[in-house]
Amino acid sequence: MSFDAISIGPFLISTGGVVLLVGILLATKLLLETARKKELSINFLSKNLFWFLLIALISGRVGMMITSSSSLSLAMENADFFEKILIFIKHFLYFWQGGFDYTWLIIGFMVALILFAYIKKQALRKWLDAFVLPALLVAIFIHLGGFLSGWGYGKPVGENFPDWLAIKYNLPSVRFAGEIYPVQIYGAILFGLLFYFGNRLWQKSFYRRRHWKGGTYFAIMTIFASLANVFLEFFRGNPATQIGVFRFPQLLSLLLAVGALIFLVINTHERKIKAKADKKEDIK
Repeated sequence: MSFDAISIGPFLISTGGVVLLVGILLATKLLLETARKKELSINFLSKNLFWFLLIALISGRVGMMITSSSSLSLAMENADFFEKILIFIKHFLYFWQGGFDYTWLIIGFMVALILFAYIKKQALRKWLDAFVLPALLVAIFIHLGGFLSGWGYGKPVGENFPDWLAIKYNLPSVRFAGEIYPVQIYGAILFGLLFYFGNRLWQKSFYRRRHWKGGTYFAIMTIFASLANVFLEFFRGNPATQIGVFRFPQLLSLLLAVGALIFLVINTHERKIKAKADKKEDIK
């Protein structure tokens, strides 16, 4: 399989990059619609969305380079300081060779959103809720783009695994020549299901029943998305730092799920306290 790039004259365009760009455009459209429905500041979004996306993409790319640093370390071997800088920049810009780490991308986006919302004094928790579905949509397109360009590829399949369910890549960035798991397709399906059920939950919880506190939806979906990524990492074969029995992106996803669970507990507790306070005020 080799659909990693499209040749247009003297230019070589990453297929995965094109797919990712389409996903970002669709996610941006969805985010604008969501922000209008939730009566959030479109001005805040329009002024800062570029920076959210840029920081997220940089974080996702750097994260991929860190977690799969073997090729980068090999290229930098015996290079002087300035050569190492140039090699790093080259590896960073060649994003179709390795792609993006989805977990790092999300973390970068969240950090940017939290920082800008705090500075601009925006309703951070409502914004976190609003970004969930667009983020899941981008995740679907990252996995589809990864399938075409060999990002986050799978590990070799077992002997009894059906041939028609496995894939082969003829790419220098993929270290396995034989059949491997199509883990990116698994990811697209999993995040597609999360998007579908997440959208139904969003519609029911926020447009019919308005008792949920801001941030609750974000926490719930982050837990499920993080656990989905933990599951997918068991099938990945691209280079990644190993920490004990876990790959580094897997461990990061677990920590993200735990952080979201703690946030959910705190958020729910705050809502209960506020509800009790409101009840006492009504009695008075």
